[in-house]
Amino acid sequence: MTVSHHLSDETLLDYANGALSACMETLVACHLTVCPHCRGRNDLADDVGGQLLAAHEPVAPHLSAVQLLDKARSKPNISVSKPPQQIGDASVPRPLGRLLPGPIESLEWRSMAPGVKQFTLSEQPRKDGAFKLLRLEPGVTLSQHTHNERELTYVVRGSYRDEIGHFRAGDIADLDNHVEHCPVVNEDEVCIALIATDAPVKYTTMLGKIMQPFVGI
Repeated sequence: MTVSHHLSDETLLDYANGALSACMETLVACHLTVCPHCRGRNDLADDVGGQLLAAHEPVAPHLSAVQLLDKARSKPNISVSKPPQQIGDASVPRPLGRLLPGPIESLEWRSMAPGVKQFTLSEQPRKDGAFKLLRLEPGVTLSQHTHNERELTYVVRGSYRDEIGHFRAGDIADLDNHVEHCPVVNEDEVCIALIATDAPVKYTTMLGKIMQPFVGI
């Protein structure tokens, strides 16, 4: 797999610092599984963070190791049952596959618009963003929009193009409120994309504004 579009330095630093939402962390992890370039940059960000942490004066713990052990022993034992075997989808990156109830082809896709279906991965309020899989038919054009906050899109299968470039499987679009684009799915195959946003997108066409309450993005 050849990856042409990568994570921004800002997003990688936020990922290394644990500053991203769980949804965005999952999406970033999907890209890192297939992109050695971004994995190397992420390792560098981790090293920088470790050096900064080591440079700080150590803080004395509130409890000694013995006190922590005594506190742990005083808690009642909790029986944890073995989790059920994850079905998932082994054909996609593991961070995504473990969230799916089965193969992508068998998901209960919900229609958003002609040629556009979605599978929601998070029930968070729309004001806090979205975390969804989109299934886009060949040739579909999405409404022109920009963003209120960060938007990440990971291409699982297929491809699309916009004002930024051509995005194929494994690529990631790392966008902010300075980017306005109109994605168009290539004609040869279905495109499946994983998206995560921190806030609703900002549609620039009347149709997009009318449809936004129904599509949930």
